[in-house]
Amino acid sequence: MLRADVCASQKGRFVMRSAILIFLAILTFATTPARAQGTWLERRMISGICSSEATPVVSTDRLASRLNLTNPQKAALKDLADASASADASAKKSLCADKPDFSTTPGRMAFAEKMAETRLAGLKEVEPKLQAFYDSLDAKQKKAFDTGGRIGGIFDWWGKK
Repeated sequence: MLRADVCASQKGRFVMRSAILIFLAILTFATTPARAQGTWLERRMISGICSSEATPVVSTDRLASRLNLTNPQKAALKDLADASASADASAKKSLCADKPDFSTTPGRMAFAEKMAETRLAGLKEVEPKLQAFYDSLDAKQKKAFDTGGRIGGIFDWWGKK
């Protein structure tokens, strides 16, 4: 009984210390001037999007072998990978053309809106290629593609198909 009380007491202290640390982190961020927040955000966002090197086209060989793709299916997969790379390059060019103003809330909101619009445009560019590739797959390949390679997926063990 005494041991359970000690464990509960230690757990309670851990939770309290964690709550205090989280509160202090929030308080620190809330009292940081907007310009400092904007500078931090600007560094993180711009370096993450604009300063990164171009990502290489993902190797489709592993997926092709896992799904046992035919040559026409491999061509459709290559079209999908190329469209994805093109959309990524287009998004990077669009977002990095002008330096956004992160020092104000409206500036941050405008950049978030531009990011959302750019991402939507990229999805619209890639979607037809994805659909063409997906339509070229047979039922077994579609199931493997939909579940990340696991034939059956998560719900088969649950009794649902």
